Amino acid sequence: MIKRILALGGISIGISLMVCSAPQMVLAQRPSGSKSVWTPPKTPWGDPDLQGIWSPGYYLTPLQRPNKYSGREFLTDEEVATLERQAAAAPGRNARLERGSVDDVEGAFNDAFTGRGTKVIRTKRTSLIVEPKDGKIPPLTPDAKQRAESSRRARALATPAELAAAFVDRDPAATPYPVDRTMGGGTANPEDRPADRCRGISLPFMGSSGTFSRFVQTPGWMSIYYEDGHRGGAYRHIPLDGRPHLPPQMRQWLGHSVGRWDGDTLIVDTTNFTAQTDFQGSRDNLHLVERFTRTAPDLIVYRATIEDPTTFTAPWTFELPLSKANEKANQIFEAACHEGNYALTGILAGARLQEKQGRAGRH
Repeated sequence: MIKRILALGGISIGISLMVCSAPQMVLAQRPSGSKSVWTPPKTPWGDPDLQGIWSPGYYLTPLQRPNKYSGREFLTDEEVATLERQAAAAPGRNARLERGSVDDVEGAFNDAFTGRGTKVIRTKRTSLIVEPKDGKIPPLTPDAKQRAESSRRARALATPAELAAAFVDRDPAATPYPVDRTMGGGTANPEDRPADRCRGISLPFMGSSGTFSRFVQTPGWMSIYYEDGHRGGAYRHIPLDGRPHLPPQMRQWLGHSVGRWDGDTLIVDTTNFTAQTDFQGSRDNLHLVERFTRTAPDLIVYRATIEDPTTFTAPWTFELPLSKANEKANQIFEAACHEGNYALTGILAGARLQEKQGRAGRH
């Protein structure tokens, strides 16, 4: 498919580190243990000012802590330098696969177009997860394990014969859809091809592709605009007036968010996600609590706590630093995922041809 690239690459959200009891004062915890005190700016109506364009950049730090860093929250400066040097030296997507192969064609976008993580996050943590202390996602519940296995089978176990049957004889109401192994896995259902379908970003947004987000504040409201390549852009409007959540039967792609200020930290509570939502296996029962704290002129610390007792055996929290982007141009370029996107047209047209011929193949 045609992949539109962001000239300003990225998105993300804020991150909370530590807020002291003194008003308008924030302590930014550094890996070395030293603390710097900084007073965040205020809006004309008195709220902490989080406005601007922010991005986590293309970061190396994994969500879960690698076993080799077990028991350690932070990397040393020497470890950071080594990891970043190795990442910079790696060929990434500039390395060509077998020329003329399907894999080579599908991986045609090189690093100049796609970007990749080459930097450890500013806080030098060994993982994004800060709770639990082992830096790992808590174990899944039995039901969640069963859902995960069903999803894995739906996306990885179809044979060519099953695919042929799926295109010729499949009951339109049948689920799950089979998988075309020739494409390296992935469902034959076009609605489940996120890189082609461009359904938009989901929450919590982690911005690992270097994407940007813009924060805009007005009295009683926080608005965030996300832009993220294949996933496309999204607007999020968060009321800060104390209103309750929508009734539970009303579901939304990005859930329903309400916010409040706790000192210099913006706390956003989001529920009412749809069953199409999927964050690490959590779907419509996801309860997301986000904390945005500006801890320096060019830094917002974003913490997101994930709660879903139907999926995880305990809540867990990750933290992601957002850096202020150069706002001289004062814009984020639109990815326009569907503009000139012929992927789905080609996929569906090819599938219809295969149906007529009574066979299945690459699609």
